[in-house]
Amino acid sequence: MRRIFYLACALIAYGSLYPFHFVARESPLGILAVFAGSLHLHLDRSEIHDLIVNLLIYIPVGFFYVLDERHHQPAWRRCLNATLAGAVLSLCMETAQYWVLPRDPSLIDLLTNTISAAAGGVLGIAFASRARHAFSSLSETVLGHPSSALFLGLLWVAAFFNFGDSGGAGALNHIRALLAAPHLAPGHILVSFSHWLGIGALAAAVIGRKRVPALLLAACLAMPLRFFIPGQRPELYEFLGAAAALCVWYLPALHKRLNMPTIALLLVIGLCIDELRPWHFSSHAADFYWIPFLSMLSSPDWAPTLLVLFRKAAVYGTVVWAIARAGAGILGASGFTVTLLAVLEMTQIFLPGRTPETTDPILALILGLILLHFDRKFGADSGVGTALSQSRVPDPPESGQRAPGNPRANGGTAPTGKSTRPASSSIWTGGRRPGL
Repeated sequence: MRRIFYLACALIAYGSLYPFHFVARESPLGILAVFAGSLHLHLDRSEIHDLIVNLLIYIPVGFFYVLDERHHQPAWRRCLNATLAGAVLSLCMETAQYWVLPRDPSLIDLLTNTISAAAGGVLGIAFASRARHAFSSLSETVLGHPSSALFLGLLWVAAFFNFGDSGGAGALNHIRALLAAPHLAPGHILVSFSHWLGIGALAAAVIGRKRVPALLLAACLAMPLRFFIPGQRPELYEFLGAAAALCVWYLPALHKRLNMPTIALLLVIGLCIDELRPWHFSSHAADFYWIPFLSMLSSPDWAPTLLVLFRKAAVYGTVVWAIARAGAGILGASGFTVTLLAVLEMTQIFLPGRTPETTDPILALILGLILLHFDRKFGADSGVGTALSQSRVPDPPESGQRAPGNPRANGGTAPTGKSTRPASSSIWTGGRRPGL
């Protein structure tokens, strides 16, 4: 996880020092006056947005720092080290911003970034030490590696229930606008349907396939809460896509036919449809932006763009994960997704209203690296592919059989090296488990 931690630090440094317009100052001591002036906080809309962004942006620093720490250290020390790492990084960035226009160093930013890194450390400790055992005890199966799926599930929660802005109309006005002019294009519904199938596959990898319908039903019932979250604009096609995916998971004749190649294919089709909106091509080619995350960094209000970034990260990560589970492996799935997004972004130069840029392929590459390190850290099952690990997760022993890996259990003899895993693929490991 150390490389992912360094990558998170590099991305924060990139965003903190953009646009890299360094200027000379008369005296370095002038930063002390700037820091003192930053303590006079005026809680207007822009300041609230900055606080929200700063409370979120350093969570990956603490999260991945804790995952890279040695587990024999006490949890409080690992969390303290993650907090100090975030504080040092934030202090360096805030100090460097004194020489970067139009950035303004702030002690409030330093404090919120430190709190964000501490929160990431707590999440990392809970994720590493509790999540896998908790979900293993809840599931009827031996989970191969819930870590990647759980990480992507958290991204989906952040995408659906994160704050986008603090203004705008009320919930009732949003509902009236949705019902008055609903967007019911078949392409939109298919995109939403593929997303919810992917969410169901992630849930199956974490809590078991039998519990997916109940979890999706609870998630669908929670969807109307998004009307009350500032910045969220749920559309009718999202509800229809979720309802269609829920029907697929509830109907035995349909959900038994679900496998990872089918879900991966639907996710790729949904990705292509979504990236090619509004499906009206122009003969005039727009400019292509080569600077990564330019639209986010150049926006005066980061909160809405951060919400879009969470959504894209959840979608691209799920696409990579599904293709890898279908048998391509994380490396192959990442390469395919990055190449596909690069082609789609180049195609967007002929789509009015779209912003073709390098952000999406780079974001998919980052998600692929994160999933790769998760699998190497927590173990990859056979559904991910043999490129990462040649080990297989043994099936639970049936009645009268000895436990795998224990030659003395049930009076058995030493294993012969033959595998009893069927060749068929399932929703979570690539080998169908008995009784499911």
